Amino acid sequence: MLNREHLVYRLVGDRVKPRFIDPAAPKLLTAAEQFIAVYAQAAANGMPRGELAELAGALVRGADNVKLASGWNKLLLDRAEFTTPEDWDYPAVRREILLRSGKEWRAGRPPAPPEFDLYGDLPDFETVRRWREITPEQLLHRYNLALAQGLLGQARMLQLTLVGPEPAELRKLLKAVKFFRLLARFTRTDDGVAVEISGPCSLFGPTTRYAMNLANLLPALVTLPRWSLAAEIELRARVRTLKLDQTSGLVSHYRQLAEYIPEEIRLFHRVFAEKSAEWRIVGDTPFLDAGEQEIVFPDLSFRSEATGQTVHVELFHRWHAGQLERRIALLQKHPELPLLLGIERSLIPDSDALDRRLADAPALRERCWLFRDFPGVETALRALKRFSGAQLRSQE
Repeated sequence: MLNREHLVYRLVGDRVKPRFIDPAAPKLLTAAEQFIAVYAQAAANGMPRGELAELAGALVRGADNVKLASGWNKLLLDRAEFTTPEDWDYPAVRREILLRSGKEWRAGRPPAPPEFDLYGDLPDFETVRRWREITPEQLLHRYNLALAQGLLGQARMLQLTLVGPEPAELRKLLKAVKFFRLLARFTRTDDGVAVEISGPCSLFGPTTRYAMNLANLLPALVTLPRWSLAAEIELRARVRTLKLDQTSGLVSHYRQLAEYIPEEIRLFHRVFAEKSAEWRIVGDTPFLDAGEQEIVFPDLSFRSEATGQTVHVELFHRWHAGQLERRIALLQKHPELPLLLGIERSLIPDSDALDRRLADAPALRERCWLFRDFPGVETALRALKRFSGAQLRSQE
């Protein structure tokens, strides 16, 4: 996504309108091709970061639209990977080599070239190790999307409206909402689903990670055929409205679901399949009716190979406190729902605190467990075993 200094928009009353560019404009395509050529050359030659910055900076300064060019440069730089310093005490080794070289020169002997990269610990001397290629047209599309993402990073609240989505498309998007741990509420409408998402500017504490997660949702949203977004954006000390929909011309760079599944979730799926013979993860996660048109979309669903029982899991992270309270109330009212709750320790720090929180609902204790950042496979298996055992005991 673009940083605040790269954002280009105009204000019309209380509306904020991003200044999207035409991805088919010949002049822009030619300019984008020049930037891409610099990065392709840097990757081919292992160019130092400092030299790359000089070449790209010259293009930015010479551009007709410096702010636009600076945004392109930021997006291209994000696609580069640089070498990391070796595990050396660079200042000490550098000093030793320079002192030895000085003695050689004073003795009238040219010193041997050092076998050690003297300045490998300095950022300007890091070299381009890898760069993900992109075409000029893709860069222009990526810029438009990143511009919208950058504005959403200043959002207080988003309202998504999904009209007539295919079930598979809807599950894919809502799974992305859950994958990115966004604070969201799903409700049914006459012709689809509405999703209300809290923005980073509505939360307390550090929100940079949340802002990035929210930005990563947009490429998944724009793959749907009919969608609209209305967001409250904090700009220039005022709250303004950003509206986007399928006519905005935004193009996703995601090609498949796996591109926006966080690594820890892919790892969880893989390790769970290796360790569990009794339970397996069900890919087609259903919607659960929470009443009053609200729906629950679990993060994970598991099915017992022995009994065919399906159990769902919903995860609650540090900014999900309000949702956790609603879900506990829902399970007290509807204990028949096969739903387990995984709770990050930033919300409830330990088992004693969880016992106190559920003192008036002890039956829910078998449904809840605590984790840090993301639940482990062993913890999930124990929770499934406890819940399954409790269900069998209740039927005896």
